[in-house]
Amino acid sequence: MRPPLGVPVWGWLALVAVLAIGVVGVVVVTGDDDKGSVGPATTIVATVSTLTSEVSITEPETVLTTPVTDESLVTDPPITEPGASADVVAGAPVGIKGDRDNPVPLGTIADIGAGWRLQILEVVPDGAAAVAAENEFNDPPPAGSTFTLVTVALGYFGVDDPTSAFQPTISAVGASNLELESGCGVLPNELDLFVDLFSGGVVVGNICFVTTASDSPSLQLYAVGDFFESDEVFLQANGSTAGLVQMAALKGPQAGAASTPTRVSPTPLSTAVDLGLGWTMTVTGAARDITDLVMTENQFNDPPPDGLRFIGVDVTYTYSGTEVAAAYQVTTKAVGDGNVGLGSDCGVIPGEVDTFSDVFAGGSVAGTICFVVPAASPNFVVYAVADFGSPPIMFVAR
Repeated sequence: MRPPLGVPVWGWLALVAVLAIGVVGVVVVTGDDDKGSVGPATTIVATVSTLTSEVSITEPETVLTTPVTDESLVTDPPITEPGASADVVAGAPVGIKGDRDNPVPLGTIADIGAGWRLQILEVVPDGAAAVAAENEFNDPPPAGSTFTLVTVALGYFGVDDPTSAFQPTISAVGASNLELESGCGVLPNELDLFVDLFSGGVVVGNICFVTTASDSPSLQLYAVGDFFESDEVFLQANGSTAGLVQMAALKGPQAGAASTPTRVSPTPLSTAVDLGLGWTMTVTGAARDITDLVMTENQFNDPPPDGLRFIGVDVTYTYSGTEVAAAYQVTTKAVGDGNVGLGSDCGVIPGEVDTFSDVFAGGSVAGTICFVVPAASPNFVVYAVADFGSPPIMFVAR
């Protein structure tokens, strides 16, 4: 078994344990416009680029309305493509397998197992200059070597969701027939492996390998969708990608996915739900646009990227355990129609919930949490967990 992208196995196992504790309860929010993907990671491009979206910006403090749930997502049985696995949702792109002698052709979608699809979008054989320009502290490649940048689309279409993008392992091999090193430093448009994906979600970004001139003509990626599997799928990583059709994401909760029933039938506003470990969570206020408030809260706050807004949700965490605890035991995240976790880096926000204070039995902490949401498609759910293994619990904000 090979560790993903050069990280030791023990490191990934520790990360799995930490992130698994962070799967949580969910808040459903929507606006009138449901066009477009949700979250920066769901904007898919065939080349390395800055995310953009041409949308109109909503007025600050706008209260978002509640979507009409689609009960067919719960009651209709999943339909798979002819020959497709029952472990993927309807509409999942068809992927193929490849071995060392017959790799998946460049630009073709590969089925790497466990519901995951992988597609190479572009290969830059000598990306050392781009890596150096991204961060002044990046080290240059070793003498006689360079950095090869590979832009990939990684999608999850399995029924067991949510999951995390670090679950697959992606490696590379060249002329030496040895696994290539992947430590290139901070990358431009780096593939986000630490984001949660719900079924239908696709993330796009760069991975990097240390190569020599002799590696380029025979460069291949090899990947598995499950960290504990060893049946690698090989992909050709040299040649032209002109004319390729990029893997598309699926929009919204998918029929047959584990998370769908709770995403479309959320708990009502102001209803406390047990998250485990003595914690309950309540959504106490309607989701609202707090972009202008965030910008005036702290002079060092950065504005959201073009086409995105800062959306706040008011919550209360109450503790009933036997020992003192802090609310950071509850991890809160969000996912939108694009089925990829939304960003939460809003800077210093007004009335932010204090998750670090000691809370004794019967005590509560309340405040605002913030997510970076597309202005044109503000549908999202906030999910949080305190107890490992707890299913997502969802709340609707009205």
